[in-house]
Amino acid sequence: MILLKLKGGLGNQLFQYACGRALSIRNNEELKLDITEYSNNNTTDVVRHYSLSHFNIKATIVAVKEIEKMKYPHGFISKVARAFRTKVRREFYINFNPNIIKRKGNIYLDGFFQTEKYFIDKEKEIRRDLTLKSRLNTKVKELSEKITNAQRSVSLHVRRGDYVNHPVSNKYNGTCSVEYYRCALDIITKKVGAIPKIFIFSDDIDWVRENMPFPYPTTYVSSPEIKDYEELHLMSLCHHHIIANSSFSWWGAWLDPRSDKIVVAPKRWTLKNVSRHRDTVPSSWIKI
Repeated sequence: MILLKLKGGLGNQLFQYACGRALSIRNNEELKLDITEYSNNNTTDVVRHYSLSHFNIKATIVAVKEIEKMKYPHGFISKVARAFRTKVRREFYINFNPNIIKRKGNIYLDGFFQTEKYFIDKEKEIRRDLTLKSRLNTKVKELSEKITNAQRSVSLHVRRGDYVNHPVSNKYNGTCSVEYYRCALDIITKKVGAIPKIFIFSDDIDWVRENMPFPYPTTYVSSPEIKDYEELHLMSLCHHHIIANSSFSWWGAWLDPRSDKIVVAPKRWTLKNVSRHRDTVPSSWIKI
């Protein structure tokens, strides 16, 4: 059995699921989810929620007793060893570690796994799993049709929220500049040879309206009526993508199956510990 600890927001959960799911397919093992992180939200941190229930995932949620058994197979000794790894060595498994994909037997996975290298060999299955369960509501369906019918559609994601307002996240992640988005749009415009149609996604859409005008046909997608998993679906319908330093828009771009898509990503993913993210952006994407 493979037991996967989920943590963080939707984008992080997708990376973790993809890694665990790929491993479960290779090993022909059942995948189970530890979602206890979401029942113990620390009020001093950004509150997140379990979000994978909206997708056609192949995994089940596991009971607390089974989690303890898998997490600490040798009792107190296991607890000490895990505390050492997480608090002293800080092994978050963000970059690619080939030892992860070679593991066999009962496995407790705890990490972020933010690279497609953990699951690219099972791309077909991952894409199938990450389709939405429920039908689209009227507003999302209308936007889906608008994006599908648009020529040279570009998803543009502006991540603010905790990246701006949460002191720890702000110091670690930072935000992409207005100049970054202008340069990214120039690159895509030159490559497609015509004016693109921009679909903007943001957790602070009003700020984007006021501070980031673009000389292209623009649709502001994000609104309280649209859930995050629905936004992800809408992003994936666009032909090209400009992502933020965010796992959320990373997945919006990756879930677009087109082989001729252009994806522009920030070269510097974080302000600190830059080396931890050397494998995050796929080599086929443009980094600026």
